Amino acid sequence: MKSGKSAEERAVSVIGLGNVFLGDDGFGPLAVETFRSQYQCGSDVEVLDLGTPGLDLAPYLFGRKLVVIVDSVKANLRAGAVFCEDDFASSRASIRVTGHDPGLWDTLTHLRLASCAPSELIVIGAAPESCAFGDGPSAAMFNVAGEAAASIAQVLRHRGIVCNLREMATRPNLWWLPNDNLEHDEPKAVAHNASFAHFQAHSQRK
Repeated sequence: MKSGKSAEERAVSVIGLGNVFLGDDGFGPLAVETFRSQYQCGSDVEVLDLGTPGLDLAPYLFGRKLVVIVDSVKANLRAGAVFCEDDFASSRASIRVTGHDPGLWDTLTHLRLASCAPSELIVIGAAPESCAFGDGPSAAMFNVAGEAAASIAQVLRHRGIVCNLREMATRPNLWWLPNDNLEHDEPKAVAHNASFAHFQAHSQRK
């Protein structure tokens, strides 16, 4: 998914947020790396694991046509659900607040004041089971990561953005996990339509 285009020239950013050393808080990086290993996009799509940024998140949101954020969320819905920005404004869901919480909303506020915010923001989230230091992702999160990857692909395709399933998936680079865990815990590719249903309904209401 790398290309010769600079970050400023790309129209779409797919961003995983979270601390990979705090258990399920690392859902975002896990999901985007799963997506990267299973799908291939055009040069206008940038796929990034940004960890826990603050206002330095701004360059990756600046002027984008679409930004897809993958992160742990607080929500009373099934894991892997797709949220539109309006859902967060109405308190239907919220980005999980921790001492390492990314400055997503502060960054968006600053960009809007400069008229440079992304045209559309989608959040794909999962409620964490445990965020204890050093635990690694729960078994449930490994399964949900595959569903989230499919949700990312559906969001992109819904907008006519090229996103194809790889003929042969590559090995995800889960660098923060012990090697002996990878043989058993690599996320599975799962066809995931239910989590996309809310997003489609929301789009049709606009």
